[in-house]
Amino acid sequence: MQNRLMLIMILVGALLSTKIQAFTSEALTIGEVITLQYPSAVLQQTRTIKVYLPEGYTNSTENYPTLYLLDGERHLAHAVLASRLHQELGNIPRQIIVAINNLAQDGARENDFYHQKAKFAEFIGAELQPYMAKTFRAGKSATLYGHSLAAYFAVDLLSTQPALFDRYIAASPPLQRHANDIYQQLIGQTLASGKTLYITMAEPAMEGEQVYSAYLQFTRLLSDQAPSGLTWQAEVMPGESHISNYYISFFKGIFNVYRNTQ
Repeated sequence: MQNRLMLIMILVGALLSTKIQAFTSEALTIGEVITLQYPSAVLQQTRTIKVYLPEGYTNSTENYPTLYLLDGERHLAHAVLASRLHQELGNIPRQIIVAINNLAQDGARENDFYHQKAKFAEFIGAELQPYMAKTFRAGKSATLYGHSLAAYFAVDLLSTQPALFDRYIAASPPLQRHANDIYQQLIGQTLASGKTLYITMAEPAMEGEQVYSAYLQFTRLLSDQAPSGLTWQAEVMPGESHISNYYISFFKGIFNVYRNTQ
């Protein structure tokens, strides 16, 4: 009896092994991306830009709203997937996605988003946006997304050059030592109607006391008096870390900033 059971088990194992070994492979494709090497006169650098064109782009003549991703090499894939899902649900329009990749050198990211932030903003507004409009039918309607230090850049840009974008998504911005100054700059701006800000934090313990306290300070100031023309929403993401917060913040943020402008 035991010999028969052993034989059956061997035969079943052989059959399962045969099925498991019948592998096929195929590429997982989320869409076509155009890679550009953009020679920036403002930055005196050549920057890698990746452009995702939405479905139906080649068969249309219309201009599209544009989404700009800071830290583009990290966020392009999940931003494309989230955007396509929201588009299928009718939550947002089809959009061109522009991923601005970081340079590989140490300190380059800090220079772009903090030390040389005015120059990086000039690169976006004076060079990249006009190039996108001329080359890819990018319309005037634009969204900016940033996480961590790039989110600080996004909030600061809203306070200094709000005309560059209509919608701002800032995930886990480190605003410590700057929250009041950024708010004062923002409240002094005359904003065109339809500006939106979606700002988020992970759980306080995961962000750190100083970062979370600065977030509370900034959002309380907005609660007391927000600039005319700005619709904003703040949200803390339970169960998320500083790193994982970028994914859920984009997924919820891209829906919310469009909902608040429709």
